[in-house]
Amino acid sequence: MTSPDSRSPSRAFLLPLVLLIAAAAFRWAKLKGYVTLEVLENFTPWMALAFTGTLVFSKRVSFLLIPLLLMAIDASATGVKSVLHWEALAVYPCFAIAALLASRWRGQTGLLGSLLGVAGCSLAFYLITNTVSWFSNPVSAYSKDLAGWVQALTTGEPGHLPSWWFLRNSLMSDLAFSLLLLAAYNTEAAFRRVQRIPLRQPVAA
Repeated sequence: MTSPDSRSPSRAFLLPLVLLIAAAAFRWAKLKGYVTLEVLENFTPWMALAFTGTLVFSKRVSFLLIPLLLMAIDASATGVKSVLHWEALAVYPCFAIAALLASRWRGQTGLLGSLLGVAGCSLAFYLITNTVSWFSNPVSAYSKDLAGWVQALTTGEPGHLPSWWFLRNSLMSDLAFSLLLLAAYNTEAAFRRVQRIPLRQPVAA
């Protein structure tokens, strides 16, 4: 089977691009405080932007495009200092690594593999960022031992929502937005009559 990137240059990217622009605009508006709808308050599909967004674009698009776009949105909405904060310095490399992995898997994974990939990246992001918060924050309520690390990954700091609640919302948002991106790609591919991303990528003989 021909891989998507070995096809003609008319790669099906316009509908996914519209979704990416809409999600980026939503991120900026939310950070600026223009979006206050409670139902959208915990919609955080940022790993889907980095991983699945990179996955559906051509190899000619650098894997750094979406992570750099996220940094630019955050800097313009909340100031440059926000992207240089010690916690943020753990966040953006996670997006960049996820985008790099996606760029390596273009044309080599199906829909199921794509969803498993973004779920794995979302879990890794949760583990890494919460571990950095537990280890590095000098005013953290977590003790610097195994019990404190487990607390950082589960119940979180007293007086705040538990950490697992944010993990649940992130997974749901990333998987839902990934499904939208993949459906948009395949819908446009069907109209263009080019190769769609299959449910499962067959193993090469």
